[in-house]
Amino acid sequence: MLSLDTVHALVDHLMQLDTGQLSPPRALGTIAVVHDYPLRHGTPDRRGMRLLPLPLLTDLRRHQTLPAALHALAGALAPTLAEPAAALIEPILDPFDLAVLRRQVQQPDPGLRLLAWAVCYDDLLTDTDTLTRVRRVEALDADGRVYQLSRTARESHPVVLVDEQPDPADLPATYPGLAQLAAAASYPPT
Repeated sequence: MLSLDTVHALVDHLMQLDTGQLSPPRALGTIAVVHDYPLRHGTPDRRGMRLLPLPLLTDLRRHQTLPAALHALAGALAPTLAEPAAALIEPILDPFDLAVLRRQVQQPDPGLRLLAWAVCYDDLLTDTDTLTRVRRVEALDADGRVYQLSRTARESHPVVLVDEQPDPADLPATYPGLAQLAAAASYPPT
């Protein structure tokens, strides 16, 4: 069970993901995994947190949605799949980035705990008269909390929603892919 302090620190890290660079032109968005780790060897109750963001690329020859990309990535990270399955997601994630992500998820350093999966992407908010560009960050933590951050260019800080008991009828479109990524991790979060 994540403590309230850990949830607050996780929101802070998700806000850093929100204020990062805009996605490259060939990117669907950014996938991120969040871990915590002992600050010093032998002190398990003093922990730091880190976020590993990686760009999700798109193949310009075919349209791929962000939810489909998350499912493909989760399939490639599942420990039961053989190495050739990585070729299926080559357009989605750089092969070096995939290797780094696999290591972080399947062979973590001692004391490292997987806290959350997150995705950051640019979206359009439609109003009756205008289209507004909005940056969204959506995440799922080890306890099943759903995080949604959104910020338009006019806003200095994102609107943050942390849902302790998410309503299945009101989940973001990225939720199933994030849940599949969480299930693909080969070790249980503690």
